[in-house]
Amino acid sequence: MINSLWQQHAPTLLVAWALLAAVWLWAMPRENIRWIDRAYPVLPLAVAAVAASGQVAPGFLADFLQFGIWLWLWLTVVWVISLIKRDASIMDIAYGLLLLAAPWWLYQHLGADGQASHLLLLAMATVGFGRYSLYILWRNLPHGEDPRYARWRQRSGARFWWWSYFQVFLLQGVVIWVWAIPLLFGMTSPGPIGFWHVAGALVWLVGFVFEAGADWQLTRFKRLRTDKSQLLNTGLWALTRHPNYFGQTCMWWGYSVFALSHPWGWLSVVPAIYVTWFMNKGSATSLMERHMAKSKPGYADYCANVPAFFPRLPTKTSQAKDKA
Repeated sequence: MINSLWQQHAPTLLVAWALLAAVWLWAMPRENIRWIDRAYPVLPLAVAAVAASGQVAPGFLADFLQFGIWLWLWLTVVWVISLIKRDASIMDIAYGLLLLAAPWWLYQHLGADGQASHLLLLAMATVGFGRYSLYILWRNLPHGEDPRYARWRQRSGARFWWWSYFQVFLLQGVVIWVWAIPLLFGMTSPGPIGFWHVAGALVWLVGFVFEAGADWQLTRFKRLRTDKSQLLNTGLWALTRHPNYFGQTCMWWGYSVFALSHPWGWLSVVPAIYVTWFMNKGSATSLMERHMAKSKPGYADYCANVPAFFPRLPTKTSQAKDKA
């Protein structure tokens, strides 16, 4: 379906995105806007221009653009559902489900031949994204709109219904689109399982332990705590304030290392660096830090002893303080 849509209506789709990008850029605030915020709307057009030139990996870029169309269509559907439910935080659920579906769609679309390396990547992505999707679905589904989105809705006022399409749904769509580049290369890498496949799987495994372990520890802590102001500062949460974000970053690095088995796989280092920046400094950690600082009285002391992102083994001094 997506391939036919691209073959028959590529110019129309590109014009439609150009119009959306123009509205997106026009509606952005004039102050406190980073260059990367302005890059998100135009990036698909830049990729399309390179693909049209036919000079750089035209086959890969065509598949990449078709994957973007697949994301665009599904995110538009999710946005419409969010309008009906008045709940933009369903994007958090859609994020996990789209990540889970993406490798399967790529596997089918790219005509992967079922060789061992492709199946290994499919298994890694299914386990990683599947666990994450189930966790987010369990965490978010019964509780209504997340307070962060609710505050955003209140600040944006009457324009939130259409502005959310750009700043919540399409924005995260572009992010997923870029991050999934290693999956695209990994699904088309030639040859049997080799060094880069094994190395990537090991890096991915470290990330999976951090992300899954951190989510399990947080769930258990919330169930046992006696006061919502209490902080989790043991286990993986004593090594980094965001072990789940660090774990997810390691998993994406695992996919990128895996993709180095492809002749063009070195391009996967770019999205891996972007994931690291996004999780550490770009949006994920900074948004959560502001939320935690407002809701947790002891968060400043926690920040003084535990690094924000990259894990650090606790010192004897900090261990003695915890015991005291």
